[in-house]
Amino acid sequence: MLFSKRLLSPRRSGITIVSGCDRIRFKSFVNHKLFADVNGANYVWSFMLRREGMNPYLRKIEIIQAALGADEWVFWLDDDAYFTDFSWRLIPYVERFAKFDLVICKSPVNQGAWTFVSSGQFFLKSTRRSAQFLDAVRKVKLDDVKKWWDQEKYGMYTNGDQDAMVYVLSTDSRFREGDFFTRLEYTEFNSREFHYRDAPNEHRLLHLASSTKTKEQLLSEFRDRFELNEFLIPPEHLEGIDITSYSNLNLALPG
Repeated sequence: MLFSKRLLSPRRSGITIVSGCDRIRFKSFVNHKLFADVNGANYVWSFMLRREGMNPYLRKIEIIQAALGADEWVFWLDDDAYFTDFSWRLIPYVERFAKFDLVICKSPVNQGAWTFVSSGQFFLKSTRRSAQFLDAVRKVKLDDVKKWWDQEKYGMYTNGDQDAMVYVLSTDSRFREGDFFTRLEYTEFNSREFHYRDAPNEHRLLHLASSTKTKEQLLSEFRDRFELNEFLIPPEHLEGIDITSYSNLNLALPG
């Protein structure tokens, strides 16, 4: 489901956080919304209807296109990503990279696998060039990308929007690294659960990913280790908020 820019937000905050999925797998939207409120940011969760013959991951690009222009920046994050450091302030942070249109992280090495970038979370500036980039990504044919892919250079192929983005960033001269985009280390906002050693807020953002465990297992183990609620939200930010209806929400089966 796409959304109208006129209905997107009652205010211009400088940044709109956008997430979504084709089903409700996690209660991360509560985490995202509370974090957005702490930041004075707008937040949108979009339900993505599947279309026959279309890679479901590429629906994400349409959602971001719809959000572009509502604020100076869009921050996309997948529904399996959670904010963990609620002291992180997005606007001062991303303004450090104001000369770029796209601010994105590399992936960590996770059980031997890695990727050139992680499209699970990134900042995109509302510019003409960003709009052109998203349009180029949407037009990519993944069959062509798979034939072109060099695993030693770009890491694991995932058959989705991430690979299409890597292809465009690597082959289209309009979107060169150091000009259109910058790749940051994964420690900036693309951490895995095993990077957290002493506290749940020692990194900015947790992205659930593993080849040996389900995302649900990763989330459960992370919660138990740090004695967290199911939203991974510090208790002080839940004061005065009725979360009963969210706690009782039945989630979609994994798949």
